[in-house]
Amino acid sequence: MSEPVANPLPIDPEGAVGHPVLWPVRLLAALVRMAVVVSLVMILIFTVGQVVDRHFFRTGFSAFDQYARLGLVWLTFLGIAIAFRERANIKIDLADHFLPPATVRRKAVVLDIVVLAVAAMMIVVGWRLLEVGAYQVLMDTPFTYEVMYGALLLSLVLLVFFLFLRLVDAAFGGRLRVDAPIDPHDHH
Repeated sequence: MSEPVANPLPIDPEGAVGHPVLWPVRLLAALVRMAVVVSLVMILIFTVGQVVDRHFFRTGFSAFDQYARLGLVWLTFLGIAIAFRERANIKIDLADHFLPPATVRRKAVVLDIVVLAVAAMMIVVGWRLLEVGAYQVLMDTPFTYEVMYGALLLSLVLLVFFLFLRLVDAAFGGRLRVDAPIDPHDHH
């Protein structure tokens, strides 16, 4: 007698089979999280490297703080996008304690639409900022401010993408499972 074949589709924590859209979204989210970690490591290396260089090696390399700042900018903006993806962003929920769960979900959708619209507007306006940054050099580095403003635009594009998927998922009643569920009892 043959053994049963394992299901090739992994089961998510809620017990439902993942939707095919879920894999690219999870991969993208994992890549963004990895970029956040790389940014954090970059900050650590250049911050500690500056101290070590100043006290022990005295190489004269003067761009430690510029590279650490680049890492911080990328960490911040990519962190915002992934925080929205995972519903880990800071929110004010003064009335959520008193509202029924369905109203909390509707309110979340309306707020997501507002954030999506503002982020889309910022992308359109942000291209001008990117053009201006192309002419400003980051001191002691081979980079221009395009690298800084590029972090903002990339994170906004990611934010729009993640919020769009969240809204599509909400329109399908959460059946696509491409977004973290809303917990109406989360009072953090």
